[in-house]
Amino acid sequence: MLVAGSGKSPESDWARVLREAAPYLGLGTSLAATILLSLAAGYFLDERFGTRPVWFLVGAVFGVAAAGVQFVLGVTGRRRP
Repeated sequence: MLVAGSGKSPESDWARVLREAAPYLGLGTSLAATILLSLAAGYFLDERFGTRPVWFLVGAVFGVAAAGVQFVLGVTGRRRP
């Protein structure tokens, strides 16, 4: 099926959109995983050393900072997400 006047099929447009969006599709998942793993590590350290909530908060700050760096590098194209 051709789009009137364009000479292109809608499928080829959809494929192009998916190719362009592919590097960003997993970005949200990887950002969430980075933060959650950092929080889990902080929670584990707090349970082990009895320092609640010190390491949990350190993990939160580290996770958000690492996710921010990962996001900026992924969006600016300096590194593939």
